[in-house]
Amino acid sequence: MKKILNNFDKIFLIFLYLQPFLDVTTGILLHFGYNITISSIIRLGFMFLCIIYLLFNVKEKKTNIYLSCLFLYFILFTITILITKDTTILTYEIKNLLTTYYFVIMLLTLLNVYKKKSFNVNNIIILYCIYLIFVFIPNILGLGFDSYWHSKEGQIGWFVSANVVGSILSIILPLILISIKKIDIKLVIITLINVYVIFSIGTKVPVLSFILIIIINFIYYVTSIIKKREYKKIAIIIMPIILLFMISILIFPKTSFYKNLQIHINYLEKKDNGKITTNHFIDHFIFSQRLTFEEKTRNAYNNSSLLEKIFGIGYIENYSTDKVRLKTIEIDYFDIFYRHGIVGFILFFTPIIYILKTILKRLKLDNYKSLNITLSICLILLLALFQGHIFITPANSIYVALILAVTYQNSLKLKR
Repeated sequence: MKKILNNFDKIFLIFLYLQPFLDVTTGILLHFGYNITISSIIRLGFMFLCIIYLLFNVKEKKTNIYLSCLFLYFILFTITILITKDTTILTYEIKNLLTTYYFVIMLLTLLNVYKKKSFNVNNIIILYCIYLIFVFIPNILGLGFDSYWHSKEGQIGWFVSANVVGSILSIILPLILISIKKIDIKLVIITLINVYVIFSIGTKVPVLSFILIIIINFIYYVTSIIKKREYKKIAIIIMPIILLFMISILIFPKTSFYKNLQIHINYLEKKDNGKITTNHFIDHFIFSQRLTFEEKTRNAYNNSSLLEKIFGIGYIENYSTDKVRLKTIEIDYFDIFYRHGIVGFILFFTPIIYILKTILKRLKLDNYKSLNITLSICLILLLALFQGHIFITPANSIYVALILAVTYQNSLKLKR
């Protein structure tokens, strides 16, 4: 065990490379009707290994105090469920509790793993390409699974969730741009595959994130060229951009993303008798009805006991009534607050706020690397609001934890 704990950075790297394969395995099994949660079992097992690492290999006082508070909260949450509900649903509630706080355990682990050792960004590039391949090849061959059960179009390769893969590709992309040293045929091929994948999935997030990332990087690049008075380079980059824009105009209407936009707009027009109201536009088009879900969960929270307000209402709303609901809001901030109460919410976001505060103090937007790291973190915070499942889904949250931990440790090395 001591040898495992001393080489935890290597073990984590192996586990990191398993992520896309775990999700693909789950996707294939579910597609053929086998509801076997192999990925959940493996991730839960690794989570407990991380807890052992933190308990026996980390001597930092702040970490130990935080862990003690976290475990105490787990006990109080469980007691709250037993008091307000009963033992029959305890397994379901604890499973969701561990799934949500999986991110926190990963973050604490990675903060300590990469305190002295560095993380090679090339690992992220390889992982990004693996995700692209598992979407691109099945979709090209017509073997990809549908992104949606009905109505909308799109294919997600052999994965389970379009939102999960779209989020992973979105938050990792800025880090990929940092590693680009030169433009060659490999980069062009990967770029074309990437564009195909994000438009074929059919969801808004990867497309809008991609556009945002490209625009911000383009503005930064042009601005830096103007400052250096290298005006000839502007002409060199404008021509391919114009060409890409013209090609996009022709291809865009044929993409799943565009077709889904049309389907969504037609749905709203029918729902509002030909008129799209502001409320429906914001709730349906921007938040995909998440504001409606939030209102229902808010009512359940407001009607709950004082104990539940402090420690959370859990994942089964209105238990033992005819209005039982299992649907989450899919806005991480609200889901964590309502499900885990005031105490759980504070505990969850305390390390995140501490890390972001340190990063913002030391990271300056005066270079290409800092710009894209900041962009990746901003996307994490925005997607947690508009899409959800960023902090509370293990398939996503492990990458969020990695980005925050590595950025934090690198920022500590910067001079004040």
